[in-house]
Amino acid sequence: MKKKIIIIIVTIALLLSIPGTLLVWGLALPAQYGGAFLGELKDKVRMLEVTPGPRIILVGGSGAAFGVDSALMERELPGYSVVNFGMYAALGTTVMLDLSQPHIREGDIVLLIPEQQEQTLSDWFDPAVMWQGLDGAFDLLRLLPKDKLERLAGAFPAFAGQKFSCFLQGQPLQPQGIYRRDSFDEKGDISSPLCARNEMPGGFDASTPIRFDTDMVTEAFARRVRDYAQAVSVAGAVLWYAPCPMNGAAVENVENIDGFYAALQEKLGIPLIGDPHDFILDAGWFYDTNFHPNSSGKTVYTKALIRAVKAMLGDNSPTDIPLPEMPELAEPGIGAGDDGDGPCFTYGEQSGALTVTGLTGEGLERAALTVPAAWEGKPVSAIGPGAFSGAEHLQKIAIQPSVHTISDGAFDGCAALEQIIIQSARPSACRVGQGLLDGTPAKIYVPGEALSAYRTDYFWSVHGADIRPIA
Repeated sequence: MKKKIIIIIVTIALLLSIPGTLLVWGLALPAQYGGAFLGELKDKVRMLEVTPGPRIILVGGSGAAFGVDSALMERELPGYSVVNFGMYAALGTTVMLDLSQPHIREGDIVLLIPEQQEQTLSDWFDPAVMWQGLDGAFDLLRLLPKDKLERLAGAFPAFAGQKFSCFLQGQPLQPQGIYRRDSFDEKGDISSPLCARNEMPGGFDASTPIRFDTDMVTEAFARRVRDYAQAVSVAGAVLWYAPCPMNGAAVENVENIDGFYAALQEKLGIPLIGDPHDFILDAGWFYDTNFHPNSSGKTVYTKALIRAVKAMLGDNSPTDIPLPEMPELAEPGIGAGDDGDGPCFTYGEQSGALTVTGLTGEGLERAALTVPAAWEGKPVSAIGPGAFSGAEHLQKIAIQPSVHTISDGAFDGCAALEQIIIQSARPSACRVGQGLLDGTPAKIYVPGEALSAYRTDYFWSVHGADIRPIA
């Protein structure tokens, strides 16, 4: 209790340093992000508070939210309630530990399931994204440590300004597609008919390769997990590490997998469950990222997870779960568009689609460019890392709806770039990472009617403060 009082006092002190107008905008206005993907965060914390035990608690990012069928787990593991506490990698793994730790109870089994990425295996924390999850549930601030509260205070003015802007429009933000609060079911699983099959060109996202390098796990992350494990043990529960669902088409060094997980267990001091190779699945089982199974792939991953848990419990009962038929990969199509600047780019081909890899001599001299929808009879579906490197004169780049992936660092070195114009009105149709604007001062311009959708989209929300409407 004393610690909670201290945290509340620190939070109030930090917020009081912010001008009163911003405090009113941020804290007193009605919640504007309640319908967004991160609006689910507060509900997941409430589930932890009220779900009776013993429980199996899944702690991680959206790979767990997309990948697990909690009702199926409960059927195969009778006696346990399942709470899917997987949310969003951009929040960071450690904040999910912070939010869940006070609610662990005797008899619980906690499965730590972060995505296989450097960011999620570190102490990464994004305060701008966190404010979206806190909107309308500011009492959750009491669960966060002082260092995160300090960073949240620094990001508060931008959050308050965006929230006020949404309020002036007369309605809360209305996300499109699957990345919205009502895509979650009562267990915290993503449950939507939209996740029917793999929508990634070529079957995987080349901008987020999956690697098994032992130096990916930072000491700060390992230390936090060890502290969490100790708290879990004191509560009378257990903590196990479970590999996340991984798209085999995106794995670059599978030969390192056994060594990686051996080193991981040593660093974290908690047991690994299952055979990691069983969680590397064919591309046909995924949806829109290398860690998001589709509706059919969810059953495949959940079955592997159930078997791993049973083995740890000494349960030798059969796991007779029939698997669905694997959905076919989507064929790349050629859409109509402006292909006039096609000769200004260089391309690489994969699975019948093109990726922009660089600029020709003509392209390097241009101040404005439009990425073509197609070139020489093949669709242009992606922009690779460093594709615009050396474009010293480039001020404006237009990206047509045919492009489904923009790699981190694509605009690195574009010091004169002012506008990245995204022409698609569907933000979920184009995947971007948190390093989209690395190396450039550019702002992102989107269709005005889709502004709120972009600012709350799973992929784009981390860039919300830099997104503007097309004039």
